[in-house]
Amino acid sequence: MKPIAEVIGSGIRRLKSVLTRPANKTVQYPRGIREESMARYCPGGYHPVRIGDVFDNGKYQVINKLGYGVYSTVWLACNLETKRYVALKILTADSFGDGNDTFELDILMQLKAQIASSPGAAHILGLLDKFEHRGPNGNHVCLVFKAMGPELSRLRRLFPGLRLPVPLIKSISRQLLLALSCLHDTCKLTTYQDIKPSNILIESPAINDMFDQVPPEAFTPREPPLPPPQDFYMDSMQVSSPKEDLTRSTDVSVRLTDFGTSSWFDKQLTEWIQPDMLRAPEVILGAEWDHKVDVWNLGLVIWELAEGRLIFDGTWTPRDPYTAEAHLAQMTAILGPFPESLLARSRNRDEYFDKEGNLLKRWNVSSVSLKQFSKNPDISESDRAMFLQFIMMMIELDPRERLDARSLLDVDWLKNV
Repeated sequence: MKPIAEVIGSGIRRLKSVLTRPANKTVQYPRGIREESMARYCPGGYHPVRIGDVFDNGKYQVINKLGYGVYSTVWLACNLETKRYVALKILTADSFGDGNDTFELDILMQLKAQIASSPGAAHILGLLDKFEHRGPNGNHVCLVFKAMGPELSRLRRLFPGLRLPVPLIKSISRQLLLALSCLHDTCKLTTYQDIKPSNILIESPAINDMFDQVPPEAFTPREPPLPPPQDFYMDSMQVSSPKEDLTRSTDVSVRLTDFGTSSWFDKQLTEWIQPDMLRAPEVILGAEWDHKVDVWNLGLVIWELAEGRLIFDGTWTPRDPYTAEAHLAQMTAILGPFPESLLARSRNRDEYFDKEGNLLKRWNVSSVSLKQFSKNPDISESDRAMFLQFIMMMIELDPRERLDARSLLDVDWLKNV
């Protein structure tokens, strides 16, 4: 296993390495780059981007690669008009057109128009600009955002046991609840549907200062891309300020990003949503779902930040693949029997439950409480009780009993944050 510093590639070490490396270093082509699917560089797929490419009639120049997803690649770019860094998200050509449109652009445009005065706006990565680009694989919608620091998933790896400090967890929890309240209550537009650490980005005053002050050559890729003609394929690089130790910073804030799978309240992109192990019970059971799926999703992520592991992994044994049956069995073992109020409105009930509401396939493990699962030694016993109550409010099996984001901002565990 690689050491933490190498895995994370934190800005503290990454930028220092870039700034101090010898200019005459011999280039060695990388092996084993594992990024987006190479097969998707085809008509309808990804646009081949190379370092130095310029977009939108000379406005944005690509400096480095920040990341990728199923439907996009994301690049650090410089706005040559303002001399400011931005994140440039280039969607696959099949993301729009021929009836395949996602709601991402429409949602981002609505958010831009409606959330400016909301406290949650500071925790949503809003759209700065948009344009279209014609390439060899089709027409690509391109979205421009504020340049941010690393993903929350990377920040976690800086801490023992993947557990964030409790004060930081409380702060991040409040920020993300403000973001959800903004989406659900202020806008009344969207369910986010994909809350996970890799969709939560970090910022701080030091990171913002870095993007204001550091020259473009500081962000030059550490490793070269593949040789031509595949020199569009390269490793991603996430950065933080070399002047800040994120493990000690008290100024970390977060933003939700990537609305590629989000939906409107009254118009859903798909019925099958969320990452497997973070999926809400009403989604698995085929019951109607709403914005409360985001609350369930966030509750599991907050638990993961505090405990360093998931509540549910949806497997019968560590070597087994995920199954909905195992997932429901684990929910029952920890949260108790499924309420009839939920089962009665579930299209998939008969796949998993008998007429009495018992699971057709049970987990051969005794029932356990959430308290038994909570092992974080840094949470005091008095604080642990409030923490567990907070999580339980977010993962009620029946979404009608689950508190909404605005109500959760007032719980005891988040007071004095």
